[in-house]
Amino acid sequence: MSAWFAEQVDRIDNPEFARLFSDHIALPGVASLDFAHRYLRTGAGSLIGGIRFYARDLARPYVEIIAHDFEDMAALSAVVAAEWRVFAPCALRLRQKSGTGLPSSQAHVDMTLYAACYKDLHSELAPVSLRPFAHSDEALRVVQERFDHMAQTEPDLRRNVSPSTEEELRELWREGRLHAITFARCTVGAIAAAPGQIDWIEGDEIMEEVVAAAHSGHGYAASAQIALAHLPGTNPERLLIGTIDGLNFASRKTAERAGRRAVLDYVFLPLD
Repeated sequence: MSAWFAEQVDRIDNPEFARLFSDHIALPGVASLDFAHRYLRTGAGSLIGGIRFYARDLARPYVEIIAHDFEDMAALSAVVAAEWRVFAPCALRLRQKSGTGLPSSQAHVDMTLYAACYKDLHSELAPVSLRPFAHSDEALRVVQERFDHMAQTEPDLRRNVSPSTEEELRELWREGRLHAITFARCTVGAIAAAPGQIDWIEGDEIMEEVVAAAHSGHGYAASAQIALAHLPGTNPERLLIGTIDGLNFASRKTAERAGRRAVLDYVFLPLD
């Protein structure tokens, strides 16, 4: 965690980090350095934070709180709203250990990080197998069809989550990390995991996981996560990690059925 925190601190008033935003975003009244992290000290507490845009949507700005020592959440909200008022943020986001309870009645969970060592995943729930896609186009079709269905049936969730890009999926396929989930010789979905890091937690990150709508409800996704543990060369001590949107109840159940635990919540606190 110390290396991750040091990286966040290095982003305070850092013009290079700010340009990662400002080179692509032009907002009236906003200077390039406004996108950098800030360290604020007030009578009510101190904080480190920075502006973000939810799902890269400029109409959904929020402030990521890296660290703070405020005891009064209303005071924290007031300081954040005033400091970043040029962006008109709709919320601030905190990290907290899962299961500790929300910091206020207005707060809600944005997403949760689930993790478990491969060796601690449950036994297979359904007899699925993982195989390479014959061509990356097949994988792209499976993923796109699932997200198209989501847009029709769960538009709020679809607004929050996006599939991996075509370039990312093709790269995962070339690396042999993108697998077809098969049951009874039928492709029912796709799953991919690659070495990664979510904040300070390292492991194999689930980059994509979909099951076709026609095959949902049979535990195939959970079994696919478990099947990753049996791929050649997998270290049983390594973590399988991934974040799941607060509205994605099906994927939360899938993670729990596979044996992954909620370890870190990302919590939104609305700002007036």
